[in-house]
Amino acid sequence: MKISVVPNLKNNGVKELCDDIVNKLKAFGAEVIINGEYEWCDAAIAVGGDGTTLNVAKHASLLGKPTLGINAGRLGFMSGLEKDELDLLSRLIEGDYTVEDRMMLKADVVENGVLVSSNICLNDAVISRGDLARLIDVYVTCEGRSVTNTRADGMIVSTPTGSTAYSMAAGGPVVSPDNSCFIVTPICPHSLVNRSIVFSSDTKLELSVGSDINNNCFLSIDGADSIPIHSNTKIIISKSDYTTKLIKLKPDNFYEILNKKILERRN
Repeated sequence: MKISVVPNLKNNGVKELCDDIVNKLKAFGAEVIINGEYEWCDAAIAVGGDGTTLNVAKHASLLGKPTLGINAGRLGFMSGLEKDELDLLSRLIEGDYTVEDRMMLKADVVENGVLVSSNICLNDAVISRGDLARLIDVYVTCEGRSVTNTRADGMIVSTPTGSTAYSMAAGGPVVSPDNSCFIVTPICPHSLVNRSIVFSSDTKLELSVGSDINNNCFLSIDGADSIPIHSNTKIIISKSDYTTKLIKLKPDNFYEILNKKILERRN
């Protein structure tokens, strides 16, 4: 089996952990290469936190490759293994694992009727105000019909995978990743009522913004890419044709992981 190991060397202890992972994989008979040769490999291993796993899994999935996350960060909600569980890598080499398919969304940026960029999201697409502490108006339509006009700091459109990330922090619902839907959650709305709306992924959403002339707005893709948007910009949200493939070596289900990684840490 050919494995591409992709570490986030900016995190403390990742280099040493990566060395241990490579040694284990080779001892189990795998061919190993470091840093992102996805076309060459049968599977990718992301070594770091959730951001690393998200980035590696998304890029590997565009080539149909599955990804295993090994947690070297704080939460590791998307990780399949902890750093003290490396002996379980033998299951990967033996083919004793399952693969979870996670839906992704596509966020098309259209200006004056022209497609400017097309972006794939595993977690979320987020519209946010600029560096001034001023609210923006976010307009959401579904299949051409108005849904909401919200004055807020911004709006999050997340996948079920992203429902445990920024969307949850903003008060959105937790959705099991085996669902296929969009969760639209306002960020600090100027309202006495703060409610998320869940849409079927078979629909198309359109978002646009209004703000004063001195303020800029941005679209963030999975917390990384930041795209300036204007009053003549439309963001079209639809289900991506691609799915992210995450390797599971342990029998824990989503709710057990939720309790272990998030709920128990609050107690």
